[in-house]
Amino acid sequence: MGYRVLVVDDSEVLRKIVSFNLTREGYSVDEAKDGKEALEKLQQIKPDLVILDIMMPYIDGFEVLKRMRKDPELAHIPVIMLTAKGGEDDPKTALELGANGFLTKPFSPIKLLEEVRRVIQYGT
Repeated sequence: MGYRVLVVDDSEVLRKIVSFNLTREGYSVDEAKDGKEALEKLQQIKPDLVILDIMMPYIDGFEVLKRMRKDPELAHIPVIMLTAKGGEDDPKTALELGANGFLTKPFSPIKLLEEVRRVIQYGT
């Protein structure tokens, strides 16, 4: 079964890089440019995994994660959080809110795919 991944980041370049690497590995990828669009797409597509940036306009990644964990239809979906360097407390906050994994930008495609595989195996 092909896994469906929702990539949420306000950087189009980062979304394209992540999407390219995931698609090449056989994942089906959807994209959202901010937290508001992410919440809409989550309701529509119910992905198997979400890769979620923290710093975004309108609704940040932490708030999206909080809402997902409160929604019975979305609570089980694993989430890998992305952050830029400098957010020292971000990993701790993300894990406390229920994130399943964490990557600091910039990250290598290899690291991304390793984390995706780890989280998907853990979640199933």
